[in-house]
Amino acid sequence: MARNARAGVAFAWVVALVGVASVAACGDEPSVDPQPLPDAAVDRDDSPTFCADGKPTVAWPPGPYEIALESTLPPDLTWASPEGAVDIESYFEPCAPRSRLLVIRVGAPWCGTCLWHASHTQRLLSEPKLAERVVLLDLVLADEDNMPPTLATAARWRERIDAPGKVAIDAQYTFGPAVGSREVLPLYLYVDTRTMRLRTLDGDPSPQTFASKALGELAELDGEPRPAAIKPALYDGLLTENQWDLVREMKLVAAPPPDPTNAYGDLPAAAALGKKLFSDAQLSPSGTVSCATCHDAAKAFGDGLAQSVGLAKVDRNAPSIALASHARWQFWDGRADTLWMQALGPPENAKEMGSSRLFVAHQIEARYAAEYDAIFAAKYPRPDLSALPAEGKPGDATYDALPSETRDAITRVYVNVGKAIAAFERSIRVQPNALDRYAGGDTSALDDEERHGLSVFMRVGCAQCHWGPRLTNDAFHALRFATGRQDGAADRGRIDVLATLSAAEFVATSKWSDARASAKPLTFPSAPSMLGAFKTPTLRGVSRSAPYGHGGTLATLLDVSTHYGRRAELVPASQAAGVVEPWSPEFDGHAQGGITALLSILEADLP
Repeated sequence: MARNARAGVAFAWVVALVGVASVAACGDEPSVDPQPLPDAAVDRDDSPTFCADGKPTVAWPPGPYEIALESTLPPDLTWASPEGAVDIESYFEPCAPRSRLLVIRVGAPWCGTCLWHASHTQRLLSEPKLAERVVLLDLVLADEDNMPPTLATAARWRERIDAPGKVAIDAQYTFGPAVGSREVLPLYLYVDTRTMRLRTLDGDPSPQTFASKALGELAELDGEPRPAAIKPALYDGLLTENQWDLVREMKLVAAPPPDPTNAYGDLPAAAALGKKLFSDAQLSPSGTVSCATCHDAAKAFGDGLAQSVGLAKVDRNAPSIALASHARWQFWDGRADTLWMQALGPPENAKEMGSSRLFVAHQIEARYAAEYDAIFAAKYPRPDLSALPAEGKPGDATYDALPSETRDAITRVYVNVGKAIAAFERSIRVQPNALDRYAGGDTSALDDEERHGLSVFMRVGCAQCHWGPRLTNDAFHALRFATGRQDGAADRGRIDVLATLSAAEFVATSKWSDARASAKPLTFPSAPSMLGAFKTPTLRGVSRSAPYGHGGTLATLLDVSTHYGRRAELVPASQAAGVVEPWSPEFDGHAQGGITALLSILEADLP
């Protein structure tokens, strides 16, 4: 992107690695300044030279300029970084003794494959010749939630890299035009530093593939034959080193991460009370709807419906809550930042339970007083409700007329109900499945079709978003699944949450939190990319949680995989919002069948 267009928009991180020993031992970034020679024509290829008597003859190679393979990059590409502006011109080395490779690596911290490459940078550059002749420029596309990156994103990303250097980010995907087809992130681009020509590119290469490509490019620049390709070692005859590492990290973990905002989240007594409340339809004035109505343990904690039905049909499919306690955000659009905040949404939703916090408080007093008091009364004694109406919530005239102290006391009971329900959900465990056994080293756990499906899953880029023990990144992506809205309008997803989330009543920074200082920040930059974006669902239990998509419009796993290959023709423009990211997988018919075979074994059965 041109310098004047990119100012204040994107940021960059440059890592110059000159030698493995210096990388391991020194925190200072090695210099990337070229070493002048009397005659730069020492290279034996036929590339043009721009050096005479040890001095550059041009400030930049002549055009035409284009971000495309075999083209000279434009000289006005620039990014910002925590250390200041980084210009592509700083990598031009017309008088270097030999060409070096500027390897531009493009990725993001929501991306599982990118995380592997970031933490294995030294492994990728372990070949001595690469350490000497590769200059690495990392451009980070987004933050952990797939929001536009900030300087803070750069700092966090830098902590993941196992080599010294500057942090770099690029919100605009500068080198996207060079990619002719979808490539799995991270994207690697190889540039000759003496001519600034983009020579080739690759997506998510194995260490051996990266070494082969880089060594081959250097050999050609030196006028030498390309060396024989280094054949990647394959685990179980299928998975490269990086793929196998990611599979191993998919093994199920037991306990969810701690939630300091809920001081009662791991108390057995709170979980026992929460389990009762979760299934109690009497918390709804109708007496017909509970949390378990839409989250049935017999249906992988879903309901099997396209759009859930409480007092009325809602606009979205009920996601499984089997491992929701591990999630960074709750609901499809992430409008709750904790599990207990999520539990407080449905009771006061007119279409779901149609209840109110005052009604719930009366139910606690009438039927759960002893259990509630044993957990909460030492710090939060129950208020006297005898003179109060049967129902009431913010926005109701009678409730709003109550003294603020009374309203706070009622709300405290309501919040504690949410925290007890969250404690129950935190206690839910699921059994390991066949993938867990395979990830643990039992190659017999998958049959040939399932093994093929796993290979396809890794190769086409599913592990960009579906990684880790829950096979999700908890980030938000626009994939243009059809709407489930009752009015037929496209569902706008995450973008409609961003402006109001920080002011929501029960966020982790509110007075109802038990650890406000531990809450994640809720100030968001402008993010047009969040139009039509929804949270990546876990694949644990996916075999039994049909139908699929935020609108519940895909009946089978084959329908889901087919959507990835034919969404443009299957989903009318009016039924979905947002722009699909260029690295999102596209499956052909062969891949669709393989993916389905793998997904069919991803149970999440209760013990």
